[in-house]
Amino acid sequence: MRRSLYSIAPDAPFLKVLASRILDGTLAPDWPREGPFWLSDITIYLPTKRARLALIDIFLERLGGAALLPNIYTLGESDEVENAFFAEPDLTATNPVSKTERTLFLARLIEGWAHTAEKAQQVGFASPPSAAEILAMAQSLGQLLDDFLTEEIDYHQLSQLVPEELAENWQQSLNFIKIVTDNWPPYLEERGLQEVATVRREKFALAQQTLKMRYGDKPVIAAGSTGSVPANARFLKEISALPNGALVLPGFDTSMSVEDYSFLLEPNNKAHAHPQYGMALLLRRLNAGPADVQELAPVQQGRAEILHQALATAENTAQWHAQREKLSDQLETATDQLSLLAMPNEAMESRAIALATREALANNKSVGIIAPDRDQARQIIAELHRFDISVDDSAGVPLNQSPAGRLVRQLLQLVQSEFSAIDLVGLLLHSSVCFGRARSEISALREVLDLSILRGMRGKPGVAGLRKAVQAAFENPEPRQRPLSEDEAAALIALFDDMEHMLAPLIEAFASGKPSLLDIARAMPTLADKVIHDDQGKPHHPHGFDQLSDWLTELAAGSIELSQIDSAQFVSAMALLMSPVSVRPLEQARHDVQIWGRVEARLQSVDLIILAGLNEGVWPEDADPGPWMSRGMKLAVGLEPPERKVGLAAHDFLLALNAPQVVLSYAQRRGTSPADPSRFLKRLLAFVGKACEETLIARTAHIKAWTTQIDAVKQVSPAERPTPRPPADLRPRRLSITEIETLLRDPYAIYAKHVLRLKPLDPLGAPPDFAERGNLIHDVLGDFIADGHDCAAPDAHDQLMALAQKAYERLADVADRRDIWLKRFEAIATAFLAHETTQNLHIAVRNAEIRGQASLEIAGVPFTLHGRADRVDQTDAGKVEIVDFKTGGVPAKKDMENFMAPQLPMAGLIARQGGFEELERADSAAFRYIKLAHGPDTLSLTNFPSKLEADDWVDQYWERFSRFAELMLLRDDVAMVAQLNPKPEQRFEGAYDHLARAKEWAPEGEDE
Repeated sequence: MRRSLYSIAPDAPFLKVLASRILDGTLAPDWPREGPFWLSDITIYLPTKRARLALIDIFLERLGGAALLPNIYTLGESDEVENAFFAEPDLTATNPVSKTERTLFLARLIEGWAHTAEKAQQVGFASPPSAAEILAMAQSLGQLLDDFLTEEIDYHQLSQLVPEELAENWQQSLNFIKIVTDNWPPYLEERGLQEVATVRREKFALAQQTLKMRYGDKPVIAAGSTGSVPANARFLKEISALPNGALVLPGFDTSMSVEDYSFLLEPNNKAHAHPQYGMALLLRRLNAGPADVQELAPVQQGRAEILHQALATAENTAQWHAQREKLSDQLETATDQLSLLAMPNEAMESRAIALATREALANNKSVGIIAPDRDQARQIIAELHRFDISVDDSAGVPLNQSPAGRLVRQLLQLVQSEFSAIDLVGLLLHSSVCFGRARSEISALREVLDLSILRGMRGKPGVAGLRKAVQAAFENPEPRQRPLSEDEAAALIALFDDMEHMLAPLIEAFASGKPSLLDIARAMPTLADKVIHDDQGKPHHPHGFDQLSDWLTELAAGSIELSQIDSAQFVSAMALLMSPVSVRPLEQARHDVQIWGRVEARLQSVDLIILAGLNEGVWPEDADPGPWMSRGMKLAVGLEPPERKVGLAAHDFLLALNAPQVVLSYAQRRGTSPADPSRFLKRLLAFVGKACEETLIARTAHIKAWTTQIDAVKQVSPAERPTPRPPADLRPRRLSITEIETLLRDPYAIYAKHVLRLKPLDPLGAPPDFAERGNLIHDVLGDFIADGHDCAAPDAHDQLMALAQKAYERLADVADRRDIWLKRFEAIATAFLAHETTQNLHIAVRNAEIRGQASLEIAGVPFTLHGRADRVDQTDAGKVEIVDFKTGGVPAKKDMENFMAPQLPMAGLIARQGGFEELERADSAAFRYIKLAHGPDTLSLTNFPSKLEADDWVDQYWERFSRFAELMLLRDDVAMVAQLNPKPEQRFEGAYDHLARAKEWAPEGEDE
């Protein structure tokens, strides 16, 4: 057995065992352990910086801080892992190319490939890809280039592929990859740059060459690395050849037979997905076998043997029964501290993990949560906040999701949307945005903007439009707007002036329709710095601002521009470019609970490990070869197949089960689809058997119960129907003609509006709905009549459509919907003019959108009725016809007859009193509803029932309403009940239904 090869079993705490074996002389046994400095002569290489810091803590704890520690360095295995330990002068000339520059170069090639018209059929795109799609393709292509460099496969190996043997899509892809490999290396040479993977390989090569010279006979230990990268493997081989060199493999199966070892290395067996595959390759490079590896961990409770069997090759699963019998004595002990959480969905899984964490912390245990899915990690963090447990995702967040990245995205989105309401409020809510003002002033102005200007505002107003909106709100506010003072108006105008000045480079760039990526990158650092400075000149740097500044500098230093990024795609393209940059937490929130990705979790040890998201597609991730080369193509050129990712995930799963207590967790549904448990979990459960599985599940029964109980209440007491009884003198004495029906059907809504004086807020930047469509139609038809146009004129249709074009311009931000609605209005316009010129011949004067009011009495108490009528037409006989245009539903005949459709008769009452502007007193001749729609029946007419004359309807409605109003408005003891007479067919929610909590008590279904 070689003394340079060791392993630490997967069920043992790797770093603690490593420290113990260094201190007790098992590792580097020939090195004298005398004097105070002997430990400082030892050098240790670990795969991650996190592992390095943890090992330092372990040594400090063991030695009490009274000795010099070993030299501990990190040994990078991938771009995701903390990298490098070299400072040799020979490497100072290296100039690695940034990922951003490479992505842009590749994107420009893809852009030309995809948008060349004569190559449209050859390229095979169904439609030209967007800028974001091009950048995503460029990032995946960059990963393929990394694979070639990392695995040290020459690009010329692509010539080994015979295009005629490939499907047409792979032929096209291969042709393009060859274009890339012909152009990318010369570009690097011209710029004096190197690939990051090339720089890393050179570092390893230099380190390998100087190992003997630097360390001589001193002990050198490389621990925790599997040598999955060829350059790394050569470096490890050189360490193992040193006089006092040693390799400590993580979780190697020292019980593996020679046959099993040979099986893993046989290419035809396709064993890349096996957790021992990478270490088997390393042993072959070292000319060693399983028998040469010595186990360092003390004998555990059998968990390692069970894990190795559960993750055995498919051929060895036939021996499971015999192996289970052999390990039956250890099975219960080995799984005694394992438990299983199977939750219905991701949200419930995250909640259960938070509860399990809280339980462990209450028992003074340290907790590590391994969550490969970063979205789930954020869910778990949010759930932990329930218990005032603050924890950061140690894997960090992408730059585009950090506060600094969000600031850039919000600035770009604001300018791209021409200062739309939602984007403006969103930017001002950002805690770093100051625009030369105190944050408190920005917050106050944002609230004024929200309530006085932006509610209901939509479209692309730009800064000029915002100024006009402020001026209009100050001089002539809408009824539902909060009043605006002169000082507030001035402060808002000043804010808009400063915003326009500071954001001028962005506004100018987006005005062209094709913003320049490089120009914006060069302008953004100065621009963002101005935005975050307050009135005292103090910057409010958001987290990630340093990384953002470095990234923008890197982007601006390049010379590659993309031509196909238009304004609408720019924000998503910028976010995609930022995504590879990671922003780490400023500091660890607490040390007793941490959330890791799989890479961060390597070699870590805590009291309780929770493996979150043990689902297929998450752990392991999908073995996707990518869009550029198929699995067969990769194997043909010597690249590792995509199943290698599965093998790495299997090894991470193996090492993650090293804690004294382990919780295995998965969701039965992810998103909207059913989800399968991870294959690793399935194999483990299949090996231990059904009875053991049920025991593992039973151990988390209390956690499951807590997830449902935490938000449960012992007794559900739904709200009762509100029955407020305000004093009679507070009840309204003035109502509009539309509020009459509201009082009849829902007195509570009148109470909320007139007694409580609550006004519904319009949505912020809401998309146009059918109510707005109806208002537009009413406005256009009303303006046409009010402007005195002749319905019989030859150009009447053109004049009507011109008014419609002007009115519908406020839908500029939804041009498609505007055009559709205009087309539909054209049919309404034709039907409207035909109706007016063929069926309304008895009309002498048309009056549109006319306001009026009548002073009345109810039981001797003054009462004012007011409102606006769509049309009050004067007939040749001296009476009036009152018309209401409906884009929605027309009242049912039974509602008219049952006195539940009072709008037109109440308008008739105002006409009888002579209350309409510029109209003499007149009796009503008819009440009509005109339904306006698109379709076969564009315009349909509905008259009030003929069983009474129009004036008789007025008398009957007023008599019945006045009796009802006497009860509801003039008496203290009568409750203003919610939904007293609701419309059974009404499908939309009333403005005050949420205040009345109607969904808790209102009956469901028309029968009720």
